[in-house]
Formats: sequence, structure tokens, C-alpha cells
Amino acid sequence: GLPNRGAFLDRVEAATVQAAAAGGTLALLFVDIDHFKRVNDSLGHLAGDALLQVVASRITGTLRSTDLVARFAGDEFVVLLGGEQRPADIRDVAHKLLAVIEAPVDVDGRSISISPSIGVALFPQDASTPAELLKNADTAMYHAKARGRAQCLFFEPAMARAAYDAIVMESELAQALAQG
Repeated sequence: GLPNRGAFLDRVEAATVQAAAAGGTLALLFVDIDHFKRVNDSLGHLAGDALLQVVASRITGTLRSTDLVARFAGDEFVVLLGGEQRPADIRDVAHKLLAVIEAPVDVDGRSISISPSIGVALFPQDASTPAELLKNADTAMYHAKARGRAQCLFFEPAMARAAYDAIVMESELAQALAQG
């Protein structure tokens, strides 16, 4: 019942144009369910789909009607918060999402506990385009996972540098191995 990635990206594009013209801000939250593959592997994909529907309902039930929620891919959701949001307000929303998603879910008669990792990027502070905004929120989410999961982190430029440095190192190691 949520917009898909394409519809979300179209709406983010329009929202960034509007925010830029009005001097406004946006916050993009990238939400990923921790260890979701284990749910599909142990209970099956139908149970995983049912769990995703519950998560989607919990996310939309936590937000304002003016906020935009979409299923981005697999077990990933994205949230766009409009209006003048202070970092403390965004952090409060993220912590509400952490709490509501972590509540046990009944799937096929079993109580399942899950947790999300959330990355946040702000427009225009962290990104000047929708693609960059999404990439930076995703980067922050992966850093949240690396810190132990079930956390929320705001994007920092050092995160992008660390990701780039890791790719360069990986490439150089592969070349070194190939060259003996």
C-alpha cells in the first residue's frame, strides 16, 4: 500500500525543487530492517511479506499525514519529512520509528522481534540533489548498522569519505593480488 521507489523519487524531486525555491529543508530517513534475510530464510517469504506489511503500517501510523513513506526495495523503507524540521525533531521521529518497529510482531502465530537501522540526510545541508540526498541517507544507515544496528545516525561528510576509501582500498588489494 505504499508508493514504490519510482513514485517516491518523483515526489522527492518535486519536494526538493519546492524546498529550494522556498528556502526550506527536508529530511530523508532511510530505514532498513536488521537481519531481515533470517526471517525469509526461517519462516518463508510469505511470512516476510506479512512482516513488511506490519512494518509499513507502523511507520505510516507514526508519521504525520504530510510526511511521505515508500517501500524502497526489499526490506528498505524511505521517509521524507517536510517542513521546518530541527535536528532534535528529526531525531525524535527516528526514535519513535525505532521503538514502534522494534515492538514484537505476530507472524503466523509466532512473536518475532526485529529492529531497524536508520540513516538521515538533510536537504540542502547534506545534499543538493535528490540522488545525493538518498545516497547520503543510505550511507548513514550503513554506518548505523556497523555501529551495532537498531540505531539512527545523521549523515556526516566523513561517512562518504570512509565509504570511498574502502572501495579504493578494495580495488587496490584486488589489483595487488592479481599482480602477485
